Amino acid sequence: MRKAIVRLVTLSRWAMVPLFAGLSVALALLVVAFLLELVRFAIALPSMNETHVIMGILTLIDLALVGGLLVVVIASGYENFVEKIDRADTPSSPVWMTRISFSGLKLKLFASLMAITGITLLKALMRLETDVSEAQVRWLVVANIIFVAAYAVLALTDRFHPSSRED
Repeated sequence: MRKAIVRLVTLSRWAMVPLFAGLSVALALLVVAFLLELVRFAIALPSMNETHVIMGILTLIDLALVGGLLVVVIASGYENFVEKIDRADTPSSPVWMTRISFSGLKLKLFASLMAITGITLLKALMRLETDVSEAQVRWLVVANIIFVAAYAVLALTDRFHPSSRED
């Protein structure tokens, strides 16, 4: 009975594969959204003022960061939870993909989330005169502070507990 349970638990990791496949589809859709936004931005650029140009660029950066976040989750998640990826077939893959631990993955995720919320906050501050309330800005600042604090706690935990790097 025990062996059957252990085998079932071990095989259950394969249930994650459809989730990572779905995230890969989401990444492809994000690329389409990015390209559409880039085309809209390029078409509207001649009539834009400086603020709108910066907002357009920040939107593109935001989409790129979300794409990077998806890549980190897909690649690292697959390698951490399903199976090691054979690098012999893909020698050009980034070094971090073979060396990231679960705690390193968490730090990368938090760093990406902090950057995304920071850009969202910056965009909101730039629209402050028009369509963003003080309450919305306040909540964005609170969210940013929470992400920074959580990141600091995770980084300190990782630093003071070296065993957490051996995931």
